[in-house]
Amino acid sequence: GGGGGGGSKDRDAPMQRPLLLAGAILVVLLSACRENSAVVEVHATRPLTSKDQPPKLMATSEERFRRTAHGAQPGPHRQGGGAQYGFTKPDGWEQRPGTSIRLLNFVLGPEGRGEVYLSQTRGGNLLGNVARWRRQFGITETTGEDLTAMERVVVMGTGEGLLVEASGPYSPGMGKPEAPGQALMGVIAVTQDDSVFTVKMTGPEDLVTGERERFLEFCRTLVPAE
Repeated sequence: GGGGGGGSKDRDAPMQRPLLLAGAILVVLLSACRENSAVVEVHATRPLTSKDQPPKLMATSEERFRRTAHGAQPGPHRQGGGAQYGFTKPDGWEQRPGTSIRLLNFVLGPEGRGEVYLSQTRGGNLLGNVARWRRQFGITETTGEDLTAMERVVVMGTGEGLLVEASGPYSPGMGKPEAPGQALMGVIAVTQDDSVFTVKMTGPEDLVTGERERFLEFCRTLVPAE
């Protein structure tokens, strides 16, 4: 009987060895985890940049997404992409915040029904832009001869701006309904870097007509800021 008991213990010994080995490995791993559980403090710093602006509560969509190329909000004379312009604002014009398209932005007249804005885009051409403006007033065809006949005005320090005028029902597009009795006065030129530069005034016909001379004077004062 005693010999049978000894044989059982001998058979159990090989089964106990893997359990003992596993237990030893677990103890080693737990010890390593405790040794590496120390808190590491990081004291590295970096200078703040214009992108580190605090979030603005109750910001509008325009304020959240309207950024210049440097990540900063455009200011009154520093709009979209860092382009700068010097100008003299006519009396009665109210300057509004610019956008990525409207680098300078103004409203005028009763209830701000008239608007003037400056844009500068890469690519495009004079004929294509003038034709698009005129189509908004129902003028379906614009040719090179039409451009030749247009008055030249001073803008950005040169006399190379084309003066575009139209009146009648205005279809601004972008899902907006047609508005009767409107007018357009716009100046368009090509800059030295082949950008298309435009200053556009739209609104009720009597308002646009009454602001004609002040609009042209505003264009004459527009210069690249130094």
